[in-house]
Amino acid sequence: MPTAPLRPCATARCPNKVRSGHCAEHSRQREQARGSQRERGYTRRWEQASRVFKARYPLCGMRPKGQPPVMSRCHDEGRVTAATVTDHVIPHRGDQALMWDEDGNWQSLCSSCHSRKTATEDGGFRG
Repeated sequence: MPTAPLRPCATARCPNKVRSGHCAEHSRQREQARGSQRERGYTRRWEQASRVFKARYPLCGMRPKGQPPVMSRCHDEGRVTAATVTDHVIPHRGDQALMWDEDGNWQSLCSSCHSRKTATEDGGFRG
């Protein structure tokens, strides 16, 4: 079975060749620069709020006030899938107003939809 040719690492001026994205060295650097989950704001308070939110909106693609979901393939295809993640519709990137905007910036997603959405937002870098 043929494989796709290797391409340059997505980090500018890196000579390493990869199948996609960043080479191992630059992937590690990007992960370290992000900080831990706790450093990014995912504290016990978040875990509790997320648990309550998912209990209120238990299916993939559900949002407050009947807002349309963002990148929920389950919802788009009419599948009933249990949500496992509370997603920030707009990545908060440390902005506390976006982080805690339950009514406007949170949605319930299954793991698959969340992974797909996150990979799209971060140019293939997931965390």
